[in-house]
Amino acid sequence: MIRLTRIVPFAFSLAAGFAATGCRSYSPLPLPDASPLSGLSLSATPNSLDIRPGSSGRVRFLLRDASSLPVPDYPLTFAFQDDGSGYGTANARLSSAQGLTDGNGMAELEVIVGNLDGDSQQATFFVSATCPGSTESLAEIVVTTSTYAVEILPVPSLELLGSISIVSTKLQLFDDTTCGDLDLTNLNAAPTRPRTPQHPVPANSSFVFTGVAASSTHAVVGLGLDGLDNTASIQIGGCIDIPGTSLLASETIRATLLMDRLFPVPLGTFQVASDFKLTPPPSALAGVQGTWQQWARCPLDPARLWLDCTLDALATNETSDPLDCVPVPGAEGALGDLLFPRRGTVVPSVSGISASSSDPPCRAQTDSAGNESLENIVDNLFSSTRGQLQGARLGALSDEIAALLGEVRIASRMTIAAASDVNSYSVEHELLVLTFPNAPALVSLAIPILGLPVSSVTGILATLKGGQLTIPTHGFTLRLGTSARYAFEATSLKSRDAQDSPSLVKAILGLAQWSDQGTILSGCSALDAAVCDQVQQTRGCLMSACQTGLDALAVKLAGAFDSLDGRALDFLLSGVSPVVDSNGDGQADALGLGGRAGSPSVTPGLWSAMLDTQGGNYFAGGSWTATRVTKSP
Repeated sequence: MIRLTRIVPFAFSLAAGFAATGCRSYSPLPLPDASPLSGLSLSATPNSLDIRPGSSGRVRFLLRDASSLPVPDYPLTFAFQDDGSGYGTANARLSSAQGLTDGNGMAELEVIVGNLDGDSQQATFFVSATCPGSTESLAEIVVTTSTYAVEILPVPSLELLGSISIVSTKLQLFDDTTCGDLDLTNLNAAPTRPRTPQHPVPANSSFVFTGVAASSTHAVVGLGLDGLDNTASIQIGGCIDIPGTSLLASETIRATLLMDRLFPVPLGTFQVASDFKLTPPPSALAGVQGTWQQWARCPLDPARLWLDCTLDALATNETSDPLDCVPVPGAEGALGDLLFPRRGTVVPSVSGISASSSDPPCRAQTDSAGNESLENIVDNLFSSTRGQLQGARLGALSDEIAALLGEVRIASRMTIAAASDVNSYSVEHELLVLTFPNAPALVSLAIPILGLPVSSVTGILATLKGGQLTIPTHGFTLRLGTSARYAFEATSLKSRDAQDSPSLVKAILGLAQWSDQGTILSGCSALDAAVCDQVQQTRGCLMSACQTGLDALAVKLAGAFDSLDGRALDFLLSGVSPVVDSNGDGQADALGLGGRAGSPSVTPGLWSAMLDTQGGNYFAGGSWTATRVTKSP
């Protein structure tokens, strides 16, 4: 809140000169033979002087020794210093380039100035005094037609965590400019040049700007720093408008500058890397694994699986007997009634694999009458290709799925702009690449290729507090199951020379071979010839059911991943991250990365994620970091 208070005129001084260490007795000599001393200090009175164009003013420099006693008859050297603003020195001259201190340790210097150049409203420069044994002392000279002054008291907002670390504040005044014209993170882009350089003042101290015009509006910016030297970083900032009409001639007006903007500010475009550990796994994963375990769940697989799918396709009923590779005795028609008695007796599944209540039973090498079972007959069809079948490592598919879904990485882009409220930001978040690092081979899927309906969210209102950027919940369509299936096909299936589930089914069961009077039959032809003969049926009795069963198996395998997909927005994110300024310029260079050398370590950002799956909501934590690639405009 701006507060303008009328106070009595006063002289406001900068910090007194810089005292050098050490002292010794001295015997001042007249110029030019004076011996240099140590432990001396110089100060200027006043340290800021307003002079009208074409006029002059006087500055006195006081020299003291290490005991703060005046040093008389000691030589001083005077010179100009341009402030670098580009406004020049108004053709100023000094009454002398050298002088001796008087009996009170004082040397007086007259500064004579000319007229201002062009349309300049004022010029600012410095006059320096130096002497052997002391550091330099500066007096600011403001050449102006105005005689108005304003004292600025910077006050950190108590609501900002960064306020507690403020050691000093840099103040800067911009003529004919309002705070609305300025970007505190990029003052170099201000529409006008600052009238003064940045004035550093200690915490809880004020500064008087003199020569302020009683027209238009002027902006004063305050940047709170966590130190005194050039390595200090901006922590907070603020700006106050000074209406020229509020100023009074020959009086100093006080204004409170509230620093309520937290730094560094996270503006710009950031490349985001997020990592999610899916531990414990989503409950739906068990169903996906169970479906793919069917390839090697039983001792006589995949022969048993092949027969289940074929028999189930003999007759179907959407309600009582759907086409799902789970045949129902008595419901598979007349041919099914002939085949079921020839199936092997029930045996346990392979050690280490548990069966669900919906899984068809495993079968033995003999049927209930002690004859060779159909499963054993079909299994023998792979005798000549057993090595290829074993090389396909069908029993490892389930474990590869579990590993693939153990971790998910997401590359995204986050564009952050200032919002209307202080320390609030408008965020656009776009998913770019989905990676499964634990797959048999590293696989990354570009989000546009996946065709996800909602991969970008705008209008997210984030807040900055205590150096932490908080991003509220926003949702995407991730379709984890479908995305995982694509990754599985690109890695596990590709390593088995298959592109997808149908091609895997065709490749594996195509290894079956039957020699029919010198003709080698394979795939469904081999199954049909071997099984139809066993029940004295004509060849071709199972061809149609076999093809339908294989199609059903492929659909079932691929569809198992669907249980990990959700509906509508199935991936909800909210997070928080430290804001990191690597070079101390007040702009965030990263989110959740290590700081500059010597600074405390910074932890990654944290995500809280909710995945909507057909098996229920799944909650996961994630970590993230972001690196800025472009600054805000």
